[in-house]
Amino acid sequence: MSIHWEKSKETEEQVHLLIVDSHRPFAEGTRALLSFEPRIVTIGIAGDKNSCLNFLCDSVPDVVLLDFYLPDIGGLDLMDKIKAAHPDLKVILMVEQSQEGYVLAASRKGAEGLLLKTCAVEEMIQAVLSVSKGGVYFSPSPSAFPKVEIDFNDLYFPVKPAEVLKRLLTPREKEIMCLLTKGLHNREIAAALGITVRAAHLQVKIILLKFGVNTRLEAVLSWAYVDG
Repeated sequence: MSIHWEKSKETEEQVHLLIVDSHRPFAEGTRALLSFEPRIVTIGIAGDKNSCLNFLCDSVPDVVLLDFYLPDIGGLDLMDKIKAAHPDLKVILMVEQSQEGYVLAASRKGAEGLLLKTCAVEEMIQAVLSVSKGGVYFSPSPSAFPKVEIDFNDLYFPVKPAEVLKRLLTPREKEIMCLLTKGLHNREIAAALGITVRAAHLQVKIILLKFGVNTRLEAVLSWAYVDG
């Protein structure tokens, strides 16, 4: 398949991109696909926290494509570190499945965009160009979900309607939520599910973000309205 670009595209200022993903074939494939777009130049690939932060010490891109799950740190935590050092750097988080909770978690933490890893290259290009110009790009768009007005300062439970809570969690996160209601700690959750303690910690943190609460107790109290 041949790809043709208008000449005007070649004269636009190029967007410098950093891809942060531990799956090297995916990262390399993404760089190869984006190489057909003259307005975007991939200046680096990083596979973990240290290589990403080390790269940013020497060169600062315009946009970072950041995997939501990295082996040594969660994407949201790494985004915090990136933005602490470079507040104006735009970050697009990449996730493997479509779910409202990821949109909520990413937007609440200050990401400029969120994409599915299975998205078409045209959509990825649109997202990168949009956020580089100061816009935002969330896929699927938050407008695809029912709009729910939430006051996170409310003291009653749940802070989100029960019907929203039901669809926020993945099957694995629902398993973890059930273990949390039994008072299990991260190490016990990891042992019960056969995952690492780091993975259990990250999953619990994401659950709290999706629920819009700060503590495990608040999550358990909210979940009681769903599971009860």
